[in-house]
Amino acid sequence: MAADRHALLSWLSDLAATIVTDTDDLSDVMARLDAAPSLDAAAFATEALTLMRIIAESVTTPEGFDRIAVPAAIDGDTRSAIAVMVSIGVAIAGCRTDWPSRPSARAARTRVATAGAEGSAAADTLGGDGADLYAWLTATTAISCRMISEIAANAAPIVRVSTGISLPSTVLAYQLYGDANRAGGLVDLAGSSTPMVMPTLFDALAS
Repeated sequence: MAADRHALLSWLSDLAATIVTDTDDLSDVMARLDAAPSLDAAAFATEALTLMRIIAESVTTPEGFDRIAVPAAIDGDTRSAIAVMVSIGVAIAGCRTDWPSRPSARAARTRVATAGAEGSAAADTLGGDGADLYAWLTATTAISCRMISEIAANAAPIVRVSTGISLPSTVLAYQLYGDANRAGGLVDLAGSSTPMVMPTLFDALAS
């Protein structure tokens, strides 16, 4: 799989810059990215997967999880290589993300399964050379989906709220949860454009 090293490293660098918040971890990732072009093919592949793991372990939010994706403009062998890294990245990140609701965790599980299938398909094209990678990706995806299923089972379900009139999010948060400080989460989940005027019909966490 003769991937374009520059494109692959650029993608990893952009991910690290937006996801890794620990200063020491980010410095380590960037130094390793600078050194990666001089590695031989086998060492480069191993290092790329290691860097993907470090980045994925820094994910804690749904937004960070969503950033781990194959760029639309990438194709060919480079797309296949990134698909492999995305599959391992979302498998790790999906288990570390603080999912706000049961539906969001279930959606993440579906994405992990889909990315795992795409990564495994890419590994399968390598024939015998990709057998170990295929087995590893398949097992990792299965474990991740199982763990996210447990997270989903314990996450709060979504309820449909109808108010009849538009109210501020702080008022609704207090009425629903007894805590006005949860207004921000209420706004995000409802997709409201302003916290001062909430929709009269929206989705919210049950508890």
